[in-house]
Formats: sequence, C-alpha cells, structure tokens
Amino acid sequence: MLLWIKNHQKPLFIFIPLITIFCLFLFYQSTQSSIPAVSPLTEQQPVTAEPEEIAADQSVDVLFVDIKGEVTHEGVYEMNNGDRVIDLIKKAGGELPDADMTAVNMAQKLHDEMVIIVPGKSAEGLSDLGTQSDKININRATQSELESIPGIGPSKAAAIIQYREEKGQFKSIEEIMNISGIGEKTFDKLKESISTY
Repeated sequence: MLLWIKNHQKPLFIFIPLITIFCLFLFYQSTQSSIPAVSPLTEQQPVTAEPEEIAADQSVDVLFVDIKGEVTHEGVYEMNNGDRVIDLIKKAGGELPDADMTAVNMAQKLHDEMVIIVPGKSAEGLSDLGTQSDKININRATQSELESIPGIGPSKAAAIIQYREEKGQFKSIEEIMNISGIGEKTFDKLKESISTY
C-alpha cells in the first residue's frame, strides 16, 4: 500500500485538493438553499395614500346662498366657507343705486341655504311713512331697540340677533315666530310694533 502511494504521490497531491474544494462547494450550496429567500415583493412596504385619495379626503366646504333685491344679478351663488355678505354682493355684480345698504350687515358670515335680501331705499311707500316710522325694524334693530318691543326681553332680543346672523334677514314679520319663546300670542302683542324694512 505504501509502495502504491509512493508511486502515485504526485497525482494524489493534485486530486485531494480538488476533492476538498468540491466538498466545500457542495456544503456551501446546501447551506444557502436552507435559508429562506426573502422576496422584495413579499416585504411589507409602508402604505401611502395616493394624491387623488388625499384630495378626496380633504373636502372643501361649498355654500349655496340666495341673494335677492337691489343687486345687479339676483340668484343663487356658490360661495366658499368663510365668505361674507360683502363677497356675495360683489359676486352678484354689486348693489344697485337704490339699495339701502344700511339695512345689510356686510361683515356677516355666510352659511349654506342662506337668503340675503338687499332692500331698496324706496321700499316704503309714501302711504306707509306715517305708520312705519314708529315701528322697529327687526332686521336692523340693536339689542336695546329690540328690548323696547312689547313682549321682548334681553334673551329674546339676543335670540333675534342670533337668528339674523345665522339665517339672514327676516323676510316677513311672521318669521319672528321661528324664535324660541315667541308664539302666536306674543306675536299678536308685538306685530303692530315691528317691520322688516
């Protein structure tokens, strides 16, 4: 045996390293195959909203407000949340020369379904001048003026002003019965003392 090894010494020195390298290669392959591969497609990526989805969530408040009376173009206008009466009048082409702007709160904030009426200076007929002069205009009256109306105290006067700010001007004196605490009996007492212009 030793004689055979001695006679084949050179081939063995070449063959043994080759066998060793081959075995190491097989071992490396087996260890790699045992490790589960992580696919980039299976990794959880942070979910981000598309620009279109973000835009859909951020809805913009749009108001539809009706304006009537002494303006260039009466009608329903699309306004933005935060706009005021002055912005609506500008969008309607501005007030007409006969408009009584003292009856309009230009700084009032708009709300959806609001009705703004711009009265004219000649809205009162000549036959009404004597009777209307003593009446309280519930669309323009101050807190103290409203309290001078029969049956209207501080709380109801404040409620009338709040109603004007939220709903717009009263279109008729009967609309004052929309105020909490003002029923038909109270209205009968005050109807001769109030007007809407």
